[in-house]
Amino acid sequence: MSLTQQLCLACGLCCDGTLFDNVVLQPGDDAKRLKSLGLPVTLSRSQEPVARFPQPCAALCQDRTCRAYAHRPKQCRTYECMVFKEAEDGRLEHAAALRLVQRARRQADRVRRLLQKLGDDDEQRSLGERFHRMQERMEAAAPDPATLAIFADLTNAVHRLKLVAHARFFIKP
Repeated sequence: MSLTQQLCLACGLCCDGTLFDNVVLQPGDDAKRLKSLGLPVTLSRSQEPVARFPQPCAALCQDRTCRAYAHRPKQCRTYECMVFKEAEDGRLEHAAALRLVQRARRQADRVRRLLQKLGDDDEQRSLGERFHRMQERMEAAAPDPATLAIFADLTNAVHRLKLVAHARFFIKP
C-alpha cells in the first residue's frame, strides 16, 4: 500500500459526511448495484431526476475502508483532495499531509461534539446538514444564554472546519 493510499485510510473526510452532503451518480454508475450493496440511492424529484446517496456513506467501515470499493461510483473513483494530490506529487511530505488530516479530523470531531451538546446526535447525516438543521432550530426557538454560547462555539468550529476544508481538501480550479 502506497503512502498516499495510507493517507486516504487515515482521513476518510470525503466519505464520512465532513466534506460532502451527497454523492451524485454519473452516467455509467450502477444504481441498482449500489443499492444492493446497502447504499440508499434515491432519485430527486426535479424535472431531470438525479440519482444520489447521502453522506456519511453507508459503505464506509470503521477502519475507513469501503465495502463498495470495487463498485464505487465515478464521483468516488475520481475525487482526490488537494492534500492527496500534493502528497502524491511530492509537494507535501507524508508526515505534513497526515498532520493536516489529523487537524481537519479533530476540527470535524469538535463540530460533532458541539452538535451532540446541543442535542443532535444524528450521525446518519452530514455535518453540513446537521449544522443547518441546528441553525434553523436556534432561529425558531428562544434558547437560553448557555445554549446560545454553545451554538456560537459550534458556528465558530464549523467556520474553522470550512477554512481548512477549502484551503486544503477541495480541488482548486
